[in-house]
Parts: sequence; C-alpha cells; structure tokens
Amino acid sequence: MRGARWAKAWGAALAAALLGGCEPVPDDVVRVTIYDWHYSPTHIRVKPGQTVSVLNLDTAPHSATSSSHPGRFVPGESDGIFFDTGPFLGEERSFTIPVDAVPGSTVPYFCTVHHDWEHGVGRLLVIE
Repeated sequence: MRGARWAKAWGAALAAALLGGCEPVPDDVVRVTIYDWHYSPTHIRVKPGQTVSVLNLDTAPHSATSSSHPGRFVPGESDGIFFDTGPFLGEERSFTIPVDAVPGSTVPYFCTVHHDWEHGVGRLLVIE
C-alpha cells in the first residue's frame, strides 16, 4: 500500500512538472530539456542574441556550463561565449548568447554536477 501511494505521488509530481514545462516557447528561444539524465537536444544551433532555456525535469540537479575545450569538464569561455546555469532541479534557467557572437563559433558544454561523458555533454553552434 505504501508503494502505491508513493508511486501515485511521484506520478502526480512528474505530471505537474511536465505540464508546467509545456508552455509555449517564444520563437527567439531555444529550449533544452533534461530528463532521465540526458539533455535534448544535445547539440543546439543558436543565433547571436538568442536565448537558450534549459528545463530540468530530472530527479537530480544538473547544469549547462560552457567549457573552453571539448572533453575538459572545467567551466570556461569559448570563442568569447561563456554561460553557466549553475546546478538546478525542477525549474528552468536561461542564458543569452552575446549579440556579437561570431557565426561558426562552437561552444562545448557539460554538467558541472556529474562531469562525465554520458550525462550532459553537448555542443552549441552559433549560426547566422
């Protein structure tokens, strides 16, 4: 009986989180969703001045943090672009790409909480 109550409460909480994250996203915003320890999409294309919104629907805290070099799990700037949502859980955080970002710039990003190749490693590409 206790397990059934837990499952029902967990399902209700998940549904509320999912429905809360289903509001329309403005055209000038790119959304990344974190769920089941994965970022979707992993590789994102953004324009200079565009906002990236990261929604964490997972059961663990995560971040989206730029790195100066792919494979190095150290926060840093790449091609003049730096962002760090900080660790967060059950909410949405965002950052904006500088308006003077150069198209073709590639920025690797990772999760500062987990620092591994399977969870929260991606790439941001600035397009025209």
